[in-house]
Amino acid sequence: MTLHTTPLALIVGADRADAFLRSRARELVDLDHLPEPVALQLTYRRALRGDPMVLAAPGQVWTLRADTDPDDAPAHRLTVEARLTEPPRVMVTDPDDSTGETDELLIEVLEMYQLATWNPAFDAVWGAA
Repeated sequence: MTLHTTPLALIVGADRADAFLRSRARELVDLDHLPEPVALQLTYRRALRGDPMVLAAPGQVWTLRADTDPDDAPAHRLTVEARLTEPPRVMVTDPDDSTGETDELLIEVLEMYQLATWNPAFDAVWGAA
């Protein structure tokens, strides 16, 4: 199963997107004891929808979706600095704010955003070769 048309594949390339999503699916296999084909299907389906629970990782920049009221969002763009667990959340900075202040947000906040770019150095974060 390959993803040639996901937003992630358009940003980082099909091979890297596939490797990243397979690593996320392995997490579901390990943590939730799902069969690998089910975990892959769930992960790929959620990635196609732009689900931050699957996609969010350090080095990414997310931009506000056109249908989101800017007054409801913390910033127009957010850079993910770290991903935390229990509950799932992200440490983010506003790349347009010169103070460099870091905020901690529940990962659901990224649902107001779409993944725009990802620094190629992300490979070290999730163990890509």
